[in-house]
Amino acid sequence: MKLRNILCSFTIIIFMTTQITAANTNPVVTNVTFNISGTTVTVHYDVDDAEESSVTISMEVSSDNGVNWNFNYGAASGDIGAGIATGTNKTIIWTYEAAYNDQFKIKIIADDLVGDQIYYSGKIYNTVTIVSQVWLKENLDVGVFVASPYNGGTTQSYVTDNGIIEKYCYSNDTANCNTYGGLYDWNEAMQYLTTPGTKGICPTGWHIPTRTEFQTLALAVSSDGNALKAVGQGTAPDGIGTNTSGFSALLAGIRAYYTIWSSLTLGTSIWSSTQYDATSAYEMGLQYFINTIYKSYNYKESGYSIRCLKD
Repeated sequence: MKLRNILCSFTIIIFMTTQITAANTNPVVTNVTFNISGTTVTVHYDVDDAEESSVTISMEVSSDNGVNWNFNYGAASGDIGAGIATGTNKTIIWTYEAAYNDQFKIKIIADDLVGDQIYYSGKIYNTVTIVSQVWLKENLDVGVFVASPYNGGTTQSYVTDNGIIEKYCYSNDTANCNTYGGLYDWNEAMQYLTTPGTKGICPTGWHIPTRTEFQTLALAVSSDGNALKAVGQGTAPDGIGTNTSGFSALLAGIRAYYTIWSSLTLGTSIWSSTQYDATSAYEMGLQYFINTIYKSYNYKESGYSIRCLKD
């Protein structure tokens, strides 16, 4: 896995260079220039990789001078996404809809997807291949923390899109997000789309798994939920995690739709991108005392974990 992050500076956009150490040569992004016309930003760059002829290009945006990298910039077109050929004179066009903000920063990331890690929104995620599927090994942890209304906070904006990715942390403790990942209501995770297999809040080149893809995962481990649980998760005699699949599921708990925290270290529910009906969606669940893989559905307002699957 080889990554290269380039930030370029001017008025509302600042680029600088960072690198994640890896065993192979990183893609190199150079000659970054841009211009701004009204609310349209046009970025030009060159990208090269010593071993690969194509890379995946993604972009992250901060509206608070780099404190958080979760600004929803909407759609960007041009040389962004998977399968971008290495070479010169690459172009990305982004039109922002918010008011002018001199705290904007943009981060461009080149990834040749060689190896078992990806960089996304300030964090490194490991990956695992299970038969024909490539999964993130960690629950997604992206977005701005909002407190659950059960303890006097506000709710995620699951009715309308406010342009900010929001997450719950179990028991309103952000340390739990660091360990277990964020908890998201379905609409927030899906970014207000309803198409099965949509990208949602996953990184470029990845998506929220469909119900069918969860079924494929279950078949790959012969419906043994213990094979999906990380070692140390679950209890004897029937629920001890073996992690023979490498999926490394943690019993991250949930935020129930009626705003009650439940089941940290006892269970987990992971959203699929498949609706059951207008108010509910399918999920995959594991519990501490048994090896069953639950494939059920619940209200979209529930706060569940997100695992991303490679396109």
